[in-house]
Amino acid sequence: MEADPLAPALFVVKLGLYGSALLAAGLGLHTSLNVLAPGEHSRAMRSAALAGLGALVFAALRLGLANLQLGGADALFDPGTLSWTWPALAPSSTALAVGAVALATGWRLRSRIAAAIGAVALALSFGLTGHSQALDSPDLAPWAVASHVLIAAFWLAGPITLWPTRNLDDATVTARVTRFSNFAVAAVPLLFLLGLWLALLFTGGWTTLLMSLYGQLLLAKLGAATVALALGAYNKTIVTKRLRTAPEAGRRALKLTLGLDAVLFLIALGAIAAATSLTGPPSP
Repeated sequence: MEADPLAPALFVVKLGLYGSALLAAGLGLHTSLNVLAPGEHSRAMRSAALAGLGALVFAALRLGLANLQLGGADALFDPGTLSWTWPALAPSSTALAVGAVALATGWRLRSRIAAAIGAVALALSFGLTGHSQALDSPDLAPWAVASHVLIAAFWLAGPITLWPTRNLDDATVTARVTRFSNFAVAAVPLLFLLGLWLALLFTGGWTTLLMSLYGQLLLAKLGAATVALALGAYNKTIVTKRLRTAPEAGRRALKLTLGLDAVLFLIALGAIAAATSLTGPPSP
């Protein structure tokens, strides 16, 4: 099969789309779930709104690349080409737009409800397109994808909102980590289980999951989530205690685990972007 010359560009666009949408949803979740104290919501929601706007820009670029792939440069703004590409991307793009508007509304009105709506809408956009929609019988797969993405977004925002900057006192850092851990202890294992089920569903079984490039990329993402599980347990049992009893040591340990979490998420993000742009599910 001839390589698609636009595949590298699509990889970059999807990396930007996934990263910005997940960041926006994650910041919205951290606001709506009060991981951040109420007085800190405005700044986080402003960042979420800007990230949501970035997701819309990348969604437009995704549509443009779909037109180029279908009909070349002459098809970029051709209504006839759009009549083929837009229907497939319309549900996802609409959900992205709803999410971005909700986050912007949440920022302006200081509404946790709007923040939650924005985060859910952005997560739903992932289930409304892509490989879950290509299944003969999607059934629960799109909802599983949306749930998986919502939890991943919560994880992604952690290194940003929990980072122990100098202007944060020890009590604030400890409170944030405690609230985050209370949700993460249940959410991250579910992230792994949903990811494994979806990987098996999209590849068709263990053999193709292990042997195909697409399956191996999904396994790389699951491997990152597995390490994140261990880090989450360490934060819950060790780091939180250190923050209370030895704040300086606790801050150093927290910076280390959050830095590792950020690296793990970049690995997971790159793997899923590659799986959806440079390759695809193996043929049955």
